Amino acid sequence: DILESKHVAAVKAEQQDREMAAQLDTELRVKRENFEQQKKELEAIEGAQVETVTDANDLQAIKVTFDNGILFATNSSQLSASSRDALTKFATSLKNSPETDITIYGHTDNTGTRAVNERISKERADAVANFLVGNGIARNRITTEGLAFDQPVADNSTAEGRAKNRRVEVYITASANMIKQAEEGTLK
Repeated sequence: DILESKHVAAVKAEQQDREMAAQLDTELRVKRENFEQQKKELEAIEGAQVETVTDANDLQAIKVTFDNGILFATNSSQLSASSRDALTKFATSLKNSPETDITIYGHTDNTGTRAVNERISKERADAVANFLVGNGIARNRITTEGLAFDQPVADNSTAEGRAKNRRVEVYITASANMIKQAEEGTLK
């Protein structure tokens, strides 16, 4: 009797484990499909360069830059008209995925002092964040950071290269709540 009870309990536990694993697989597939859908929406924005990257939590994230780079004039954090157009479309996609977080990194070229470039790079990231908030994105989803001239994407010795370095990069990642749900197996 005792052996039979233990066997029945083990079979039930194994069945529950299989059901939980199947449910988690389904939830992860749905989230992956949502991720891919958002990536496709972003790729449809004219001038958007979208790539899949790995974030600090070793999870998939989306990195978005724009052909216009959301470029800024020297010593400026003013968004251009083309940047505002692209960001309006970007905000629409972000509204469709409210369970994600957004990190915006501002960058500068290497003209001027470190202190000035740190301030300007932060102002650039904040300008994009403020624009997104003005277009319906919750402030608590957004983090900004100014990285000054420490991560150039082009040669700072040319005017063209410096223009490319005056930019922001936007990363879309899983929110803390989404990560917690995934760890607990309750991802919705």
